[in-house]
Amino acid sequence: MFCLTPQERKVIFLIAGLILLGGILRFLNTDKINKIFLENASKTSAEEASGRQILININKADRGQLELLPGIGTVTAERIINYRSDYGIFKSFEDLEKVKGIGSEKAKNLAELIVF
Repeated sequence: MFCLTPQERKVIFLIAGLILLGGILRFLNTDKINKIFLENASKTSAEEASGRQILININKADRGQLELLPGIGTVTAERIINYRSDYGIFKSFEDLEKVKGIGSEKAKNLAELIVF
């Protein structure tokens, strides 16, 4: 039979475990892994935004960044992105108010949190 020391057995189990873990990660969809990392990054950004004033560029922000803004959910964030692609960049709050779901009151609430 095999004459392996306990330390050699531990090393072999460690290598086998790493190979198994690598296979599992490769099997998983890369998009799912990226989504998990992006969600964690968004939470970190939200925590930073609550502690410090971080301005979000409304013309460059992705959906996750837009959702950090108060009153902006997934649907409104998608509408902002669609508006940018259809009509170009936002130049003023009047442009932002043209997005369905953002009225003058919500635009006022966002005034100190966004830049154009």
